[in-house]
Amino acid sequence: MTEQLLETDEPLVLHVIPTPLARGAQREARALADELDAPGLRAHRVLCLFDGPLEVEPDLMLGMADGATPGTGYNLRAIPKLRNLLSRLDPVCVVAHGGEPLKYLVPAMVGRRRPLAYYAIGTYGASSARTAQVAVWRRILSRVDVIAAEGDEVADECTRLLGVPAGMVTMTPNGRDPSVFHPLTRDRDSGQPVVAFVGALTEGKQPDRYIEAVAALRQRGATFRAILIGDGALRSRISGPAADAEVELLGSRSDVAELLGRADIMVFTSRSQGEGMPGVLIEGGLSALPIVATDVPGVRTVIDDGTTGYVVGVDDLEGMVANLAGLIDDPGLRRSMGEAARARCVERFSIEAVAALWLRVLSPLLPHDAIAPR
Repeated sequence: MTEQLLETDEPLVLHVIPTPLARGAQREARALADELDAPGLRAHRVLCLFDGPLEVEPDLMLGMADGATPGTGYNLRAIPKLRNLLSRLDPVCVVAHGGEPLKYLVPAMVGRRRPLAYYAIGTYGASSARTAQVAVWRRILSRVDVIAAEGDEVADECTRLLGVPAGMVTMTPNGRDPSVFHPLTRDRDSGQPVVAFVGALTEGKQPDRYIEAVAALRQRGATFRAILIGDGALRSRISGPAADAEVELLGSRSDVAELLGRADIMVFTSRSQGEGMPGVLIEGGLSALPIVATDVPGVRTVIDDGTTGYVVGVDDLEGMVANLAGLIDDPGLRRSMGEAARARCVERFSIEAVAALWLRVLSPLLPHDAIAPR
């Protein structure tokens, strides 16, 4: 991938992601850029800072080699390289998808004034505005022109904790493509129901809690298939308990949409810190899956508790198991909740609906000839 792929006569809006891994933020950035691209008016392209497996296809790679753990440090060598690239591309607006690209874009854009938009994806989770990290982020955010906050909790934290003026922050929800995530044709009322978990195998996502829930359901005599999609640092720790509970560890997959389209129920077990509006819940909802989820930021925005799924406390394993048991035992309930979930997500969280909100956020930053006449 070279700069020739970004050559365009239209004003360029550059969306920047940290790695090409198929994480929610990266997949959304790709889908959003494609939806907002308007030949003849403006071009939306995706730049990836760090190398990695091309699970999401960017238009251009900066070529930094330490993308495996981009959030654990700060690579000063990336700054001049990014600065030079931005000078050559000369975008009319830059969008940082998450805090990782933002912390490189702010110094790289010093002295070269172009509008900078920030997509705030997760909650910070800090309890005190006096911490050194919060002070650093306040300074970084002072260089941003507009913030699109993934959820209400993220927007509130931007203003309350990080000191951003309320007028700069717009709640712009996560979005997914309903033509990609949808139920696949099969009889969901026959055979063993499939219960699915999708997420990184990290402490924050609590895949071990999912395995505990499956084990408890097995002890109750429930009959179902349990799959876990994702990979990460906890894989070796959970592999033994997963085998004991008959949970299939499928690893990182490129066919998540197909797997969800053939599932029956989704489970979400995350802790609060870092969540904003989990895109996986939208993927599950669009796939017509009822979801049993922990009560973390963004969950109640996506899930209508009791109608499209159930929301339980982060530590309420008993409540999670009871709700899952009810769904496993009742195909009609699964079907009605799943249909309601898809309808809700198509209306509120389709990539088309979300792109329209994004265009309103970005329009004040773009030249007049990059915006379609009303």
